[in-house]
Amino acid sequence: MVASFITYGNVQDAVVDGIRDMILQGHLKPGDRLRQDELANTFGVSTMPIREALRQLQAEGLVVFRPRRGATVASLSASEYEEIYLIREALETLACRWAAEDFDRIPIDRLKLLLQEIEAAEANQDDVHRRMQLVRAFFFTVFEAIEKEHLLRILSNLWDLSQQYRLYFSSLPEFVPQRLTNYRSIYQACHDRDPEALLGAFRVIWAVREHRLIPRVREEENKRQTTGGD
Repeated sequence: MVASFITYGNVQDAVVDGIRDMILQGHLKPGDRLRQDELANTFGVSTMPIREALRQLQAEGLVVFRPRRGATVASLSASEYEEIYLIREALETLACRWAAEDFDRIPIDRLKLLLQEIEAAEANQDDVHRRMQLVRAFFFTVFEAIEKEHLLRILSNLWDLSQQYRLYFSSLPEFVPQRLTNYRSIYQACHDRDPEALLGAFRVIWAVREHRLIPRVREEENKRQTTGGD
């Protein structure tokens, strides 16, 4: 959890970062109400920076304001999930093509080590947040090799926006075998310096999202609407 008070830096930025981390790490879950007085006590500040932080996180898509309920953590949405991942697909395709122009830029030993750590974490049912951090580091080891600052910044923001969806799917054991196969395919393509294999590995991931993951989010969304949830 976050610290119970803030004693450093810009208070507003620290509050925004703290609430964002609580959401992205799953301490605050989709649909949870965000009570300003409780958050103010958590961070040891007045409600004013809390209110401004929630507005900023609303702009990022992590928080929504609802009549008579106030601020809540944004719930899983099939349309949002699809939008985020279609944009990611386009940009990750570009990143793969640039990375494939010179595979020497990809630190293959680090990629292998991260793959081994992911496999061990999956086998041991390790902390889900650690697994997610390892997976992000694995993918960005490939992306960062392209040294394209603007694309990397946008991709990083998109991964933040998709964090709640990644957290949801990371907790479902039926997706583990497919995930590991995907990661191994990416590593092998980089090891073999095979541009088409690298794109092919990513295309498999995108197909899984389209045919298995998006329908699953839509199903959860329909359940919430049927039961009267957010």
